[in-house]
Amino acid sequence: MYDNIEFIVACGGRSTRNYPHSKAVAHKSLMPFGDVRLIDIVLKDIVDMGAKHITLVCSNEEVIEVFKDALKTDTKTEEKLRNAGRTAIADALRSTFLPDDVDLKFVVQSEPLGTAHVLGLAHRVSPDRHGVLIFPDDIILNTGTGESHLKKLVDEFLKNEKQILLTGVKKDDVSNNSIIQDGRLIEKPKNPTSFIGGYSPYTFPKEVMDLATAKTDEYEKTGVLNASSAIAGEWIYTDLVNEFLDNAEAKGIHYDLRMFLKTDEYMLMDTGTLPLYEQCQLYALLKRSKFKADNLAYVKKLLAEI
Repeated sequence: MYDNIEFIVACGGRSTRNYPHSKAVAHKSLMPFGDVRLIDIVLKDIVDMGAKHITLVCSNEEVIEVFKDALKTDTKTEEKLRNAGRTAIADALRSTFLPDDVDLKFVVQSEPLGTAHVLGLAHRVSPDRHGVLIFPDDIILNTGTGESHLKKLVDEFLKNEKQILLTGVKKDDVSNNSIIQDGRLIEKPKNPTSFIGGYSPYTFPKEVMDLATAKTDEYEKTGVLNASSAIAGEWIYTDLVNEFLDNAEAKGIHYDLRMFLKTDEYMLMDTGTLPLYEQCQLYALLKRSKFKADNLAYVKKLLAEI
């Protein structure tokens, strides 16, 4: 069902907003989130829905090698843990293994030229698919036990492939997000008309991905970047979407642009800065860990001593 979708995980950048936790880590998505890592949460959502085409966009070949090592199936260690009676740890390790039929690809973005550039590079290795862009520091957890937000978002997109969907989150302050205004995306609005901010995952029809790759090719030939007015020196997904919609409308073709909201069913865990990450890690240790009962007892003990 999802063979026409490429899931693109942006794993570039130096992750300085998470220093010092991320200082010696190839990418912040390899930082812990409870018993596993942030990247494991992202990949689990993808494979659990039955999808298998995944591209990680990294800053260099060295980072790619770290990811390959981090994501390889280590059954020998799992067996040693089980033989030693450390079943819970073995189960946590197994949960990070990817199925054998997953089509995992890696792409290098050697310059930090923005998220639209990420899409253009990734689409080169999967030119026949729609794209779903995921930032691994945006963790969306279900508040219930139903389908993941990612699956609901992609299923909604597949009902009408002439639409662009963003994950919408209601916020008091959207100054660091994108919003929809007059049928276009406004990045980091100074005077917002909406307080629904855009987060990943985002869905992009193949036609948008085609434009991303064409303009990436053009940049490599000319050295001229279609830079954002909001983020100097970067070509970001809002630029790409707005240009695509302008071009489509000029041809009389309509594509929907909207936020996909299921606020009663999911919760955003924004791990993008050090204090936010630490709060999310506390949540994961106390609510999702296989050792949550012990962790909670320890926290109660600490609080009693304060």
